[in-house]
Amino acid sequence: MNPNRRHALLTLLALPAGCAIQPLPPLRTQPAAPPNGPVPLRPPAIGQQWTYRKYNGFNSALLATETDEVVALAPHVVVRRQSDNGLVGEEWQHPWGQVQRDLSWDHVQTYEQPLPLAPQLLEPGATYRLQTHYRIDGYSYRYWIDARARAAGWEYLELPAGRLRTLRIEAFIRLQHHDISRFETIRRDTLWLAPDIGRWAARDVQGEYLIPDDNGSYRGLEAHHRWELTAWR
Repeated sequence: MNPNRRHALLTLLALPAGCAIQPLPPLRTQPAAPPNGPVPLRPPAIGQQWTYRKYNGFNSALLATETDEVVALAPHVVVRRQSDNGLVGEEWQHPWGQVQRDLSWDHVQTYEQPLPLAPQLLEPGATYRLQTHYRIDGYSYRYWIDARARAAGWEYLELPAGRLRTLRIEAFIRLQHHDISRFETIRRDTLWLAPDIGRWAARDVQGEYLIPDDNGSYRGLEAHHRWELTAWR
């Protein structure tokens, strides 16, 4: 049996007996009227913080409580992520709203061109596409990545942090994974950007890929994570 498939089966078997696996329920949203005029993104400032609960999308388990804090503004904006499990790492943005160093995936990715969190215009129907390369820590090789996204619409989002007006951004990503046994790696990154707080209020990331098998190939799943805002300042 392929080791990746065996690992997935062992993970399921390791769940407590009688444990019912409940996928994470959808977020509570309502359509929102678009704002009047252009919407600015709250600018960064030292000490700004956003606290999130991080969930496993497959079984609804709470994985961690994480706090993102702006700790530097130059030469790029540095957002340091602390978890109740310890330091996670640093996200870099330059300019604000465009990510150079991303903590959201299985390995930290540093992009040669910053990857936008949202289209330049914060309005429904706006799009972007970026083709660039990225590196991961400890590897010298550069890997290609192709990301395209669309602003789906304004929504009110009900969260522990309150009711926020957000713009839902849906990104579809194809990339070359550092694991050479994988091919056709695709990811879906949905975030609810709240301009008033300068960051996303919720974010859902998941991915899948093909991997060779004795019978041809099979489809594997990456981790499915969702962050939900509990507090900000």
